[in-house]
Amino acid sequence: MLKFLTASTTEVDDPEAAVADILEQLDLANGLLTNSVGIVVCYNDFIFSGALEALGEHLHFDIIGCTVIGNATGRAYGMEQLSLTVLTSDEIKFSAALSPDISKDNSAGPIEEAWRQARAKLPDDPALCLAFFPILKEISGDQMVRQLDAACRGLPIFGTLSNDSSLDFSESRTFLNGEAHTSRLALLLMQGPINPRFYVASISPKKIQHQKAMVTASEGYLVTEANNMSFMDYLASIGVQKETLTALTTLPFMVDYGDGSPPVALAIYSISPEGALCGGLMPVGAGIAFTEIDYESVMETAESALRAALEDAEKNGANGILAIPCMTRSLMISPNVEEEMKKTVDLINGKFPFMLLYSGGEICPLRTEAGALTNRFHNYTYTLVVI
Repeated sequence: MLKFLTASTTEVDDPEAAVADILEQLDLANGLLTNSVGIVVCYNDFIFSGALEALGEHLHFDIIGCTVIGNATGRAYGMEQLSLTVLTSDEIKFSAALSPDISKDNSAGPIEEAWRQARAKLPDDPALCLAFFPILKEISGDQMVRQLDAACRGLPIFGTLSNDSSLDFSESRTFLNGEAHTSRLALLLMQGPINPRFYVASISPKKIQHQKAMVTASEGYLVTEANNMSFMDYLASIGVQKETLTALTTLPFMVDYGDGSPPVALAIYSISPEGALCGGLMPVGAGIAFTEIDYESVMETAESALRAALEDAEKNGANGILAIPCMTRSLMISPNVEEEMKKTVDLINGKFPFMLLYSGGEICPLRTEAGALTNRFHNYTYTLVVI
């Protein structure tokens, strides 16, 4: 048995009031089982006010998480709140760890160290990894996910990149037990009888352009040619104007890696005469198709992912649900930035405990045609795990 206990607060300026609000909602004296861990997501002001640290001092188990621009539980949703989900079980064991500073070492060493520390605390192989990555200029989210995937030998990874409301994400943090950092991975392993099921929806099929291309030259994450022409010339050939390139987050694309898994939505991070720097690895031979993301697409894909997850949960049972949609989705439905969270709350409708957190980059496995799970980094995507 795994229990999800959830609570939220907007008491950002008064740490003791925030802690009292959370503890009153949880009733931990009567709700905890043998093993427990807390997942905390919050607006960054909860760190600066001392509320996160105060919460850690009042709880007698690990709390792990990151800053986000918005979050929700069945109790409340909002852009400036703190939410806590306590996972507690007699059978399932939890193990948390922080990596060394990733920004100082682009090798896999820091991420491998976090994995080793967390894995060493468990008596058996874990069934699920929850990962809270920093958002860094020195290393891409996709590269960090690939390093963790290699370290844990394909164990399913579900998680996010931290984020905040600043333009350069300089105030985003990951944390473990109130200790907050700008450049460390916070890792949680779960070992025991759980059966995580994953769901994703990114771009409405109606919004994907029929003009598809193949990557014909690239260097890692940099696409230099598509359809045997420079990437800039390719963009011009499909009608992408230079003015559009100043708003790169509004130019998502789907990439098909050709391995039998569904295409992944990715972003262009920067563009130059040499080509486009992308959110994921762009090997020669990968297929690409540009798309649009708008209010209709965001709300449609949120509902489709949620309904699929809920159908599974209602049919097969569930202890709880974690939902991680991309923060860009909330920006694309501005000024109605909370409507995707509201739709989530309304559709789940108290049937299962859940937590939603907005993401700076989503990590969620996809299933190949052969039935195997493969860990993937996403942009613009609504991801869920049913546990």
